[in-house]
Amino acid sequence: MAERVKVYEETKKVIPVWAWLLPLLLLLALLAYFLTHRHPADGAPVVSSTAAAPAFPDLGSVHFDTDKATLTPEGQATLQQAAAAMKANPSAHLRIEGFTDSTGSAPHNADLSEQRALAVAGYLKEQGIDGGRLTGGGFGAQKPTDTNATPNGKADNRRVELFSQPQ
Repeated sequence: MAERVKVYEETKKVIPVWAWLLPLLLLLALLAYFLTHRHPADGAPVVSSTAAAPAFPDLGSVHFDTDKATLTPEGQATLQQAAAAMKANPSAHLRIEGFTDSTGSAPHNADLSEQRALAVAGYLKEQGIDGGRLTGGGFGAQKPTDTNATPNGKADNRRVELFSQPQ
């Protein structure tokens, strides 16, 4: 049978090794658990699917010309694919987020990004998608996906992003 031994150093009580080693091991175990059981970050796009319905496709983005909220032919093609996916998944909802590049004032960009989101929602409604399945809004020049220092970067930032929403 083992006996406990207390160690004193110049009349001061020394902390046993297990007293600091055990909390350290617990912290490492918690860290390992959280790293292996991650959940998507808040606000990240979440694609949901059920056993009865196929997985919802990645819908991508619709891009716009400078200071315009008019859909391009490429944008219309993307939205036709989104409308087809929504028709195939009647319980699916869509979040529509409009953005601009940094050209223009903040109030102007907020209004323009809202107009872009509304243009996308309007086109989807024309394709037969119920407006109650669509949410979103404009965010101006917030959350750029590229630099605003180059023409190509600005073009990437003039967009509306489409995210499927779990219901």
